[in-house]
Amino acid sequence: MTKKRSMMSAAAIVLALLLGSAAGVAEDRPQDTKNATFTIEGMTCGGCVGAVKVQLKRTAGVKEFTVSYEEAQVEVTYDPQVTDPEAIAESITQSGFKATVKEG
Repeated sequence: MTKKRSMMSAAAIVLALLLGSAAGVAEDRPQDTKNATFTIEGMTCGGCVGAVKVQLKRTAGVKEFTVSYEEAQVEVTYDPQVTDPEAIAESITQSGFKATVKEG
């Protein structure tokens, strides 16, 4: 009987951990995000794209991004509770390339 009780206790602990983990995952889900597109002036090579990517990785609130050298633009997914398009454009500009929010 003791062995059975120990197994039930272990099962209860595992279940509690799983339920606790599931609750933690729900709380850790990203907040609502927004998207913005930026026109980038001055990119002339793949190294330029790399510099913009490094800067975006350092920018608080930026969740995902795609940099296109061919289209001279960046598409960014960001957390609006942390940053906004103007701040992202300013951050990109700090990498040496003028960034402006693309309308529409």
